[in-house]
Amino acid sequence: MYQALYRKYRPKTLDDVYGQDVIVKIIKNSILNNQISHAYLFAGPRGTGKTSIAKIFAKIINCENPIDCKPCGECVSCTQKNNSDIIEIDAASNNGVDEIRELRNKVNLLPAYGKYKVYIIDEVHMLTQGAFNALLKTLEEPPAHVIFILATTDPHKVIETILSRCQRLDFKKISTEAIVENLSVIAEKEKINVDKEALIEIAKLADGGMRDSVGMLDQARAYTEGKITVNDIHDINGTLTETDLNKLLENIIDNKLDEILEKIEKYNDQGKNFVKLLEEFIDFVRNILLYKEAPKYFKERKQNIETYEQIAPKITIKELFSIIETFNKYSFEMKNNNNSKLLFELAFIKIISDKNSEIVEKNEQKSKKLLKLSEKNLQIKEKNIKNVENSPKNVEKPEEKQTKSEPSSPITLKESVTDDKKIQNVKKIKDKLHSNIEQIKQIRIDNTLAKFNKKELKNIIPSLELLNDLLINPDYSHAASILLDGTLKAASDTNLIFVYKTKRLSDLFNENLIVLEETIAKILNKKYNLIATNLDEWEIIKNDFNKKLRPFIYKEERFNLEDIFKEDEEDDNIQSMFEDIIEYN
Repeated sequence: MYQALYRKYRPKTLDDVYGQDVIVKIIKNSILNNQISHAYLFAGPRGTGKTSIAKIFAKIINCENPIDCKPCGECVSCTQKNNSDIIEIDAASNNGVDEIRELRNKVNLLPAYGKYKVYIIDEVHMLTQGAFNALLKTLEEPPAHVIFILATTDPHKVIETILSRCQRLDFKKISTEAIVENLSVIAEKEKINVDKEALIEIAKLADGGMRDSVGMLDQARAYTEGKITVNDIHDINGTLTETDLNKLLENIIDNKLDEILEKIEKYNDQGKNFVKLLEEFIDFVRNILLYKEAPKYFKERKQNIETYEQIAPKITIKELFSIIETFNKYSFEMKNNNNSKLLFELAFIKIISDKNSEIVEKNEQKSKKLLKLSEKNLQIKEKNIKNVENSPKNVEKPEEKQTKSEPSSPITLKESVTDDKKIQNVKKIKDKLHSNIEQIKQIRIDNTLAKFNKKELKNIIPSLELLNDLLINPDYSHAASILLDGTLKAASDTNLIFVYKTKRLSDLFNENLIVLEETIAKILNKKYNLIATNLDEWEIIKNDFNKKLRPFIYKEERFNLEDIFKEDEEDDNIQSMFEDIIEYN
């Protein structure tokens, strides 16, 4: 008859136990120093070795010739298959007062083979209140030849009077490394062909339980005839690969709720476990958070980080926290609800809904700020117009005739000049600036398309969402607002082209290049040369590029933006006073 692997490879000695070094050391020292307690409480998660260590402990203390805390395997006590001195009781099925009273009557019987009679009571927390009370006095003062070992996964359910009479040993979850090590040994002995990644995935899914992990390996061997891969483990357990989890998160980032719901239907048809799926998704999002906030710590503990490198720039820390918080709430509800699929769907709908609400709120705040800015500009313009209307007419005096015929000097606000001359001067300033910008524009468009990088473009676009966070920052709100109104259409390693619906908007962009480049550098952590064009111009440029109608040749930039914009600093007062004239002429 076939024997399950978890039974076949159950520890026979304390040295065979994985991941419980502290417990093993305490028990060894107790035996070596002859300090064996009359009652022990073994508490910890399932499959961590509580019952196995209890049996080994009982065997060692009853062995006639133990060697280094190992049973000799030759004495009468060691060779008994069903040793009557080691009594195992399942408290789940023997939890009444009568069973405990019967046990209490038998404890006075002397051991048949060894020195001690050992009672191992498994799942002791299942005893009733009456049974606990019946056990209490015996547990406190048992005969010298009796040792009690109580094992439980829920120590908080054991009454305090029992806990206080036992030496408590807390078993911890076994580490992933220890589980993988044990599984590798078993796989080698059983000649099981399995990937290392599959063993790691088994260890993760076992959640610190060695018995569960060995059982999972046994199941995987039955599932596949060839090599066991990580995909086989996901198929068996109804879980998802990192690629699938990554696609789900990208759907959240892109607000694609329809695709998420279609995936959930597919998972349901495949018999996926939605509780496990949600737990895995939370763990995946947590890994992204660690990658962003503690990259050194994360990279030391994670081998495959390519997935995280790609997805991390597309999502903010705030969004990651929101996802984890929401899904944690639904995870708790799913464990106590029969319709886990419904709650799984609701979790994603809630995330998308909150995300959209936040975007709407940000846009409303942005609109309010722009409205206030527009009202302020309008007030300034109205004031400037009144100033012009109320200014005294320029009356030509005799002594000024000769000066008038001479070439005019640069106009300043201190001079008394006519409105027409002011307008003409402002137009010259504007024309000069636009002429310089057009030259910059031609060079930067050619340079971007000459070294066009599609991968760079795809990586940058999601990161532009971070501009929304700057809308509440007074130092960057105006620049962020301008950038969000456009669309990034082309990128190279050093240049970016934004496209706007109208020429007025693209001109506004180009007139603020310096502050916009500082803003982009802040969110991307990299300096880029920016330029903007309008939609009509872009269609022509795109057509020329796609059909290769003209060459796009890279040229080194030999100009300094700050110098170009500084040339007109002395005329800033004129420009601000006649902003309405500048804007519409």
